[in-house]
Amino acid sequence: MNRKILITGGSGFIGKNLTLNLLDKNFTIYTVLNNKKQNKELSLKLKRKYKNFKPIFIDNINQIEKKISKINASIIINLASRYLRNHNFPKMIDLINSNILFSTSILEAFPKKKLKKFINLSSVMMHKNSEEYLPLNLYAATKKSFQDILKYYENTYKSVKFYNLFLHDIYGENDQRDKIIYTIIKSHKKNKKVNINSKKLTLNLLNVEDVNQAINLIINKKIKSGDYIIKSSKFTNMVDLINKINLKIKKKIRFRVLNKEIEKEIKKKIKLLPYWKQKFTIEKDLIKYLDENN
Repeated sequence: MNRKILITGGSGFIGKNLTLNLLDKNFTIYTVLNNKKQNKELSLKLKRKYKNFKPIFIDNINQIEKKISKINASIIINLASRYLRNHNFPKMIDLINSNILFSTSILEAFPKKKLKKFINLSSVMMHKNSEEYLPLNLYAATKKSFQDILKYYENTYKSVKFYNLFLHDIYGENDQRDKIIYTIIKSHKKNKKVNINSKKLTLNLLNVEDVNQAINLIINKKIKSGDYIIKSSKFTNMVDLINKINLKIKKKIRFRVLNKEIEKEIKKKIKLLPYWKQKFTIEKDLIKYLDENN
Protein backbone atom coordinates (compact mmCIF):
# COMPACT_ATOMS: atom_id res chain seq x y z
CA MET A 1 0.00 0.00 0.00
CA ASN A 2 1.41 3.40 -0.94
CA ARG A 3 1.51 6.25 1.57
CA LYS A 4 -0.84 8.54 -0.34
CA ILE A 5 -4.23 9.41 1.15
CA LEU A 6 -7.14 11.52 -0.10
CA ILE A 7 -9.09 13.36 2.61
CA THR A 8 -12.40 15.10 2.03
CA GLY A 9 -13.58 17.64 4.61
CA GLY A 10 -10.02 18.62 5.45
CA SER A 11 -10.99 22.11 6.61
CA GLY A 12 -13.31 20.87 9.37
CA PHE A 13 -12.25 20.36 12.97
CA ILE A 14 -11.64 16.61 12.67
CA GLY A 15 -10.22 17.03 9.16
CA LYS A 16 -7.59 19.61 10.15
CA ASN A 17 -6.47 17.54 13.13
CA LEU A 18 -6.25 14.33 11.12
CA THR A 19 -4.42 16.02 8.23
CA LEU A 20 -1.71 17.31 10.58
CA ASN A 21 -1.50 13.95 12.31
CA LEU A 22 -0.91 12.09 9.02
CA LEU A 23 1.43 14.72 7.56
CA ASP A 24 3.63 14.34 10.64
CA LYS A 25 3.74 10.60 9.91
CA ASN A 26 5.05 11.36 6.40
CA PHE A 27 1.94 10.37 4.47
CA THR A 28 1.29 12.34 1.30
CA ILE A 29 -2.09 13.98 1.89
CA TYR A 30 -4.39 15.16 -0.88
CA THR A 31 -7.02 17.33 0.78
CA VAL A 32 -10.20 18.41 -0.99
CA LEU A 33 -11.03 22.05 -0.15
CA ASN A 34 -13.25 24.75 -1.55
CA ASN A 35 -11.88 28.16 -2.53
CA LYS A 36 -12.94 30.02 0.61
CA LYS A 37 -10.39 32.54 1.88
CA GLN A 38 -9.71 30.65 5.12
CA ASN A 39 -9.04 27.43 3.19
CA LYS A 40 -6.53 29.17 0.92
CA GLU A 41 -4.79 30.58 3.99
CA LEU A 42 -4.76 27.13 5.63
CA SER A 43 -3.36 25.61 2.44
CA LEU A 44 -0.53 28.15 2.15
CA LYS A 45 0.39 27.65 5.80
CA LEU A 46 0.56 23.85 5.45
CA LYS A 47 2.42 23.96 2.12
CA ARG A 48 5.16 26.08 3.71
CA LYS A 49 5.70 23.45 6.40
CA TYR A 50 4.93 20.19 4.57
CA LYS A 51 6.12 19.19 1.13
CA ASN A 52 3.78 16.18 1.36
CA PHE A 53 0.62 18.36 1.53
CA LYS A 54 -1.32 18.50 -1.76
CA PRO A 55 -4.48 20.67 -1.68
CA ILE A 56 -7.18 20.12 -4.31
CA PHE A 57 -9.57 23.03 -4.72
CA ILE A 58 -13.05 22.07 -5.87
CA ASP A 59 -15.95 24.51 -5.93
CA ASN A 60 -18.62 22.40 -7.60
CA ILE A 61 -19.36 18.78 -8.34
CA ASN A 62 -18.66 19.20 -12.06
CA GLN A 63 -14.94 19.68 -11.29
CA ILE A 64 -14.59 16.43 -9.35
CA GLU A 65 -13.95 13.94 -12.15
CA LYS A 66 -11.18 16.00 -13.76
CA LYS A 67 -9.37 16.69 -10.48
CA ILE A 68 -9.82 13.34 -8.72
CA SER A 69 -9.47 10.75 -11.49
CA LYS A 70 -5.66 10.94 -11.74
CA ILE A 71 -4.80 10.87 -8.03
CA ASN A 72 -2.52 7.98 -7.17
CA ALA A 73 -3.68 7.28 -3.60
CA SER A 74 -4.63 4.02 -1.96
CA ILE A 75 -6.96 5.33 0.78
CA ILE A 76 -9.90 7.74 0.86
CA ILE A 77 -10.99 9.19 4.21
CA ASN A 78 -14.41 10.79 3.82
CA LEU A 79 -14.90 13.50 6.45
CA ALA A 80 -16.88 15.86 4.22
CA SER A 81 -20.19 16.57 5.90
CA ARG A 82 -22.70 19.36 6.18
CA TYR A 83 -24.35 19.34 9.61
CA LEU A 84 -27.69 20.97 10.39
CA ARG A 85 -29.88 20.06 13.34
CA ASN A 86 -32.84 21.70 11.63
CA HIS A 87 -33.29 22.63 7.97
CA ASN A 88 -35.42 24.60 5.52
CA PHE A 89 -35.87 24.05 1.77
CA PRO A 90 -32.63 25.70 0.50
CA LYS A 91 -30.59 24.05 3.26
CA MET A 92 -32.16 20.69 2.43
CA ILE A 93 -30.65 20.89 -1.06
CA ASP A 94 -27.26 21.77 0.41
CA LEU A 95 -27.45 18.83 2.84
CA ILE A 96 -28.16 16.34 0.06
CA ASN A 97 -25.50 17.79 -2.25
CA SER A 98 -22.82 17.81 0.46
CA ASN A 99 -23.54 14.54 2.26
CA ILE A 100 -24.65 12.33 -0.63
CA LEU A 101 -23.86 13.70 -4.08
CA PHE A 102 -20.40 15.13 -3.33
CA SER A 103 -19.10 12.04 -1.53
CA THR A 104 -20.55 9.67 -4.14
CA SER A 105 -18.97 11.73 -6.94
CA ILE A 106 -15.55 11.52 -5.25
CA LEU A 107 -15.81 7.74 -5.00
CA GLU A 108 -17.15 7.35 -8.54
CA ALA A 109 -14.35 9.49 -10.04
CA PHE A 110 -11.53 7.86 -8.09
CA PRO A 111 -9.49 5.17 -9.93
CA LYS A 112 -10.72 1.94 -8.29
CA LYS A 113 -7.69 -0.15 -9.27
CA LYS A 114 -5.55 1.95 -6.94
CA LEU A 115 -8.03 2.16 -4.06
CA LYS A 116 -7.50 -0.22 -1.13
CA LYS A 117 -9.53 1.32 1.71
CA PHE A 118 -12.45 3.76 2.02
CA ILE A 119 -13.03 5.13 5.53
CA ASN A 120 -16.30 6.98 6.09
CA LEU A 121 -17.10 8.89 9.29
CA SER A 122 -20.69 8.30 10.31
CA SER A 123 -23.03 9.38 13.10
CA VAL A 124 -25.04 7.69 15.84
CA MET A 125 -27.76 10.27 15.12
CA MET A 126 -29.30 7.84 12.66
CA HIS A 127 -30.45 5.78 15.65
CA LYS A 128 -32.73 8.11 17.63
CA ASN A 129 -33.23 6.26 20.93
CA SER A 130 -33.48 3.06 18.94
CA GLU A 131 -31.49 0.00 17.89
CA GLU A 132 -33.22 0.23 14.52
CA TYR A 133 -32.62 2.92 11.92
CA LEU A 134 -34.53 6.00 13.10
CA PRO A 135 -32.84 9.29 12.07
CA LEU A 136 -32.78 12.17 14.53
CA ASN A 137 -32.92 14.71 11.67
CA LEU A 138 -32.41 15.05 7.91
CA TYR A 139 -28.64 15.24 8.41
CA ALA A 140 -28.71 11.75 9.95
CA ALA A 141 -30.89 10.50 7.08
CA THR A 142 -28.37 11.76 4.49
CA LYS A 143 -25.53 10.00 6.34
CA LYS A 144 -27.48 6.73 6.23
CA SER A 145 -28.27 7.25 2.54
CA PHE A 146 -24.58 7.53 1.73
CA GLN A 147 -23.86 4.38 3.73
CA ASP A 148 -26.42 2.55 1.59
CA ILE A 149 -24.64 3.81 -1.54
CA LEU A 150 -21.35 2.50 -0.12
CA LYS A 151 -22.93 -0.97 0.02
CA TYR A 152 -23.24 -0.88 -3.77
CA TYR A 153 -19.55 -0.01 -4.18
CA GLU A 154 -18.55 -2.63 -1.60
CA ASN A 155 -20.42 -5.32 -3.55
CA THR A 156 -18.99 -4.10 -6.86
CA TYR A 157 -15.33 -3.55 -5.93
CA LYS A 158 -14.35 -6.63 -3.94
CA SER A 159 -10.70 -5.60 -3.60
CA VAL A 160 -11.59 -2.43 -1.64
CA LYS A 161 -12.27 -2.49 2.09
CA PHE A 162 -15.06 -0.16 3.23
CA TYR A 163 -15.42 1.13 6.81
CA ASN A 164 -18.11 3.20 8.52
CA LEU A 165 -16.72 4.65 11.74
CA PHE A 166 -19.49 5.88 14.07
CA LEU A 167 -18.90 8.79 16.44
CA HIS A 168 -20.78 10.52 19.25
CA ASP A 169 -19.63 14.00 20.38
CA ILE A 170 -16.06 15.04 19.55
CA TYR A 171 -14.08 17.80 21.28
CA GLY A 172 -10.44 18.84 21.41
CA GLU A 173 -7.86 21.58 21.71
CA ASN A 174 -8.67 24.72 19.68
CA ASP A 175 -12.16 23.45 18.89
CA GLN A 176 -14.24 26.59 18.36
CA ARG A 177 -17.39 24.98 17.03
CA ASP A 178 -20.64 26.03 18.69
CA LYS A 179 -20.74 23.01 21.00
CA ILE A 180 -21.03 22.53 24.75
CA ILE A 181 -17.30 22.22 25.60
CA TYR A 182 -16.30 25.36 23.70
CA THR A 183 -19.30 27.20 25.20
CA ILE A 184 -18.15 26.28 28.72
CA ILE A 185 -14.56 27.44 28.03
CA LYS A 186 -15.67 30.71 26.41
CA SER A 187 -18.18 31.51 29.18
CA HIS A 188 -15.65 30.68 31.91
CA LYS A 189 -13.06 33.00 30.37
CA LYS A 190 -15.59 35.86 30.25
CA ASN A 191 -16.93 35.01 33.73
CA LYS A 192 -20.38 34.43 32.28
CA LYS A 193 -22.91 31.75 33.12
CA VAL A 194 -23.22 28.87 30.70
CA ASN A 195 -26.65 27.45 29.99
CA ILE A 196 -27.08 23.70 30.46
CA ASN A 197 -30.32 22.71 28.74
CA SER A 198 -31.32 20.10 31.30
CA LYS A 199 -30.07 18.48 34.49
CA LYS A 200 -30.41 15.23 32.52
CA LEU A 201 -28.10 16.34 29.68
CA THR A 202 -25.79 13.36 29.20
CA LEU A 203 -23.20 13.07 26.42
CA ASN A 204 -20.58 10.63 25.21
CA LEU A 205 -17.54 12.87 24.74
CA LEU A 206 -14.40 11.80 22.91
CA ASN A 207 -11.17 13.70 22.24
CA VAL A 208 -10.28 14.22 18.57
CA GLU A 209 -6.87 12.63 19.26
CA ASP A 210 -8.70 9.39 20.01
CA VAL A 211 -10.38 9.71 16.60
CA ASN A 212 -6.96 10.17 14.97
CA GLN A 213 -5.76 7.02 16.73
CA ALA A 214 -8.75 5.04 15.41
CA ILE A 215 -8.25 6.14 11.81
CA ASN A 216 -4.54 5.35 12.01
CA LEU A 217 -5.44 1.83 13.16
CA ILE A 218 -7.73 1.31 10.16
CA ILE A 219 -4.99 2.60 7.85
CA ASN A 220 -2.25 0.40 9.28
CA LYS A 221 -3.95 -2.73 10.61
CA LYS A 222 -5.66 -5.60 8.80
CA ILE A 223 -9.22 -4.94 9.97
CA LYS A 224 -12.26 -6.53 8.37
CA SER A 225 -14.61 -4.24 6.40
CA GLY A 226 -17.69 -3.17 8.34
CA ASP A 227 -19.35 -0.79 10.80
CA TYR A 228 -17.40 0.15 13.92
CA ILE A 229 -17.76 2.64 16.74
CA ILE A 230 -15.34 4.47 19.00
CA LYS A 231 -16.74 6.04 22.14
CA SER A 232 -15.92 7.09 25.66
CA SER A 233 -16.08 4.34 28.27
CA LYS A 234 -18.95 6.21 29.92
CA PHE A 235 -21.66 8.77 29.23
CA THR A 236 -21.12 12.06 31.08
CA ASN A 237 -23.84 14.04 32.81
CA MET A 238 -22.86 17.66 32.15
CA VAL A 239 -24.12 19.05 35.49
CA ASP A 240 -22.21 16.36 37.40
CA LEU A 241 -19.09 17.07 35.31
CA ILE A 242 -19.16 20.81 36.07
CA ASN A 243 -19.73 20.18 39.78
CA LYS A 244 -16.76 17.77 39.90
CA ILE A 245 -14.49 20.20 38.07
CA ASN A 246 -15.55 23.10 40.30
CA LEU A 247 -14.17 21.16 43.28
CA LYS A 248 -10.74 21.15 41.60
CA ILE A 249 -10.37 24.69 40.23
CA LYS A 250 -10.19 28.12 41.87
CA LYS A 251 -12.24 30.10 39.38
CA LYS A 252 -15.54 28.23 39.26
CA ILE A 253 -17.63 27.50 36.18
CA ARG A 254 -20.81 29.52 36.54
CA PHE A 255 -23.88 27.84 35.09
CA ARG A 256 -27.64 27.71 35.09
CA VAL A 257 -29.76 24.66 34.38
CA LEU A 258 -32.70 25.13 32.04
CA ASN A 259 -35.72 22.87 31.85
CA LYS A 260 -35.62 22.19 28.13
CA GLU A 261 -36.71 18.88 26.71
CA ILE A 262 -33.70 16.98 25.38
CA GLU A 263 -33.15 13.89 23.29
CA LYS A 264 -32.35 10.72 25.18
CA GLU A 265 -28.91 9.18 25.01
CA ILE A 266 -28.24 7.33 21.78
CA LYS A 267 -26.82 3.92 22.67
CA LYS A 268 -26.82 2.02 19.41
CA LYS A 269 -24.95 -1.27 19.73
CA ILE A 270 -22.15 -1.27 17.16
CA LYS A 271 -18.91 -3.25 17.35
CA LEU A 272 -16.01 -1.41 18.96
CA LEU A 273 -13.08 -0.86 16.62
CA PRO A 274 -10.47 -3.61 17.20
CA TYR A 275 -7.17 -2.58 18.87
CA TRP A 276 -8.55 0.86 19.81
CA LYS A 277 -8.41 2.16 23.40
CA GLN A 278 -9.52 5.52 24.72
CA LYS A 279 -6.57 7.63 25.94
CA PHE A 280 -8.19 10.93 26.94
CA THR A 281 -10.95 11.82 29.42
CA ILE A 282 -13.18 14.88 29.36
CA GLU A 283 -12.67 15.75 33.04
CA LYS A 284 -8.86 16.03 32.78
CA ASP A 285 -9.03 17.70 29.37
CA LEU A 286 -11.58 20.34 30.36
CA ILE A 287 -9.59 21.31 33.46
CA LYS A 288 -6.52 21.70 31.22
CA TYR A 289 -8.42 23.83 28.64
CA LEU A 290 -9.88 26.09 31.35
CA ASP A 291 -6.43 26.62 32.83
CA GLU A 292 -4.91 27.45 29.43
CA ASN A 293 -7.64 29.98 28.62
CA ASN A 294 -7.36 32.01 31.83
